[in-house]
Amino acid sequence: RQNLPEANETVQLIKKILKERKNNETFGVITFNVNQMNLIEELIEKEKMTDTDFAIKISAEEKRQDDGQNVGFFVKNIETVQGDERDIIIFCIGYAKDERGRVNINFGTLNQDGGENRLNVAISRAKQKIYVITSIEPEELEVDSTKNDGPKLFKEYLRYVKAISDGNRELSKNIFI
Repeated sequence: RQNLPEANETVQLIKKILKERKNNETFGVITFNVNQMNLIEELIEKEKMTDTDFAIKISAEEKRQDDGQNVGFFVKNIETVQGDERDIIIFCIGYAKDERGRVNINFGTLNQDGGENRLNVAISRAKQKIYVITSIEPEELEVDSTKNDGPKLFKEYLRYVKAISDGNRELSKNIFI
């Protein structure tokens, strides 16, 4: 239920965004589950203790307001992010292969009836850019026999993200999500 390598990568990406963004974009992190959310929050707190510049910048981001509205940095799970939009979203998947080298197709509420709506909420929170941090490849997801659409659409979304990341626009146009 926690993926330390992905959480570490998420914190490094947060640091990079803080250093390199050009237009003071707002940003946040979305995870599939509370455990991954908590891990990322813990790592951010540890990083604050060792990197003063990061501590100052991320603390300012957490309190950020625009015309009286909260546009601050957040780390939320897929259940609690509805209504929150930011310029940049980091979507930390948090799932990986098990000790047998297989990906367990238990994505929490995504597996439930209507789970595809939660996925839609997560992937539509970015106004400008979304980063997807994942330890799994789309082809590793064996979802054909799943009852509900959430896992199937998640696999298609990962196929789409991978195609875009690889610069394969032709493939990305042929993926229906």
